[in-house]
Amino acid sequence: MKTKVFILSMVFVAVFCFAEDERLTIIPLLNYDFVSLENQQFHAPGGGLIILQGDQEPPLSEKYNTLLVGLLYKPYILKEILPGYSELYHDIDFVIEKKAGRHLIQGIFTTYSDKPVYGGFHTTYSSIGYGYELIRKENLHLTLGLTLGVGDFGINLSNGAMLPLFPMPIIRFGFNSSIVDLSYDHPEFKLTLLPESRIRMTGSVHLDTYNFHDIHDLKFDTILWYRPFDIDFKAGDFLGIGLGIQNTGQNDGTDFVLGEKDKKYNMNYYSAFGVLDTGLIKLSGGYIFYGREVYGEDYRRSTGKGFFIKVEMLYQFKLKG
Repeated sequence: MKTKVFILSMVFVAVFCFAEDERLTIIPLLNYDFVSLENQQFHAPGGGLIILQGDQEPPLSEKYNTLLVGLLYKPYILKEILPGYSELYHDIDFVIEKKAGRHLIQGIFTTYSDKPVYGGFHTTYSSIGYGYELIRKENLHLTLGLTLGVGDFGINLSNGAMLPLFPMPIIRFGFNSSIVDLSYDHPEFKLTLLPESRIRMTGSVHLDTYNFHDIHDLKFDTILWYRPFDIDFKAGDFLGIGLGIQNTGQNDGTDFVLGEKDKKYNMNYYSAFGVLDTGLIKLSGGYIFYGREVYGEDYRRSTGKGFFIKVEMLYQFKLKG
């Protein structure tokens, strides 16, 4: 509880420290995941808070945001687990980004573990970074930079000691047109075909080279959408129905580290699904045709077939500075 209070305090301190006479957008969100497989089942309720400063056209574009603060939390409650592994894991993410002209300053704190923070240094990851926007055009932007990460990267020095610091790149690229929208925020690539059409396709690929062991660690999704309303509709392009396929999993495939033990746990699954997006509420669910669990570095087992249900809710509050 002390950790959550501390991180939440950081959010509000950051807002008041950086806030200027510009619009603030506050977005509280709630979500719930349920996955049922032959050899595994888990519940994952969660929530968070996102705060944006500056104009939001388009939303979340680093070209327009001058401040981004986000705090997300989700616990994973598992049903069947091997002896020596926890049945409860926590996912806590905190990010703050300040944009000043072309300069970007970024701070990140994350922890994925059964004992977040208090389970040991290896259960957390923190970084501070700087980026510079080399290209800034109406439909094109490119930011390059470098962050210095603090955590357990699985790298040992010659004397056997853990290497606690490691540099990571900041690479952000975006291009948009009436035919295609492209974005790359290392290590994730996103694509939208015909973004202004009622029928469009979206897709993403996530490849974390630092946690890549085999092809199952390649996370992806692709969705064919139908939007009943044009983008010029007065209520906005808010309603969508889609069919897709994906490989995802707990925390989108990030390994969970066990506190006080040199073990990791991870699960991912392949599924075909449907999605209904109303803007305020997003419902998705589908059939899982293959799932697997990874215990440590050596043991993997199939979790069988099944289904998943996911509910996401959010609302925007806009405040004048």
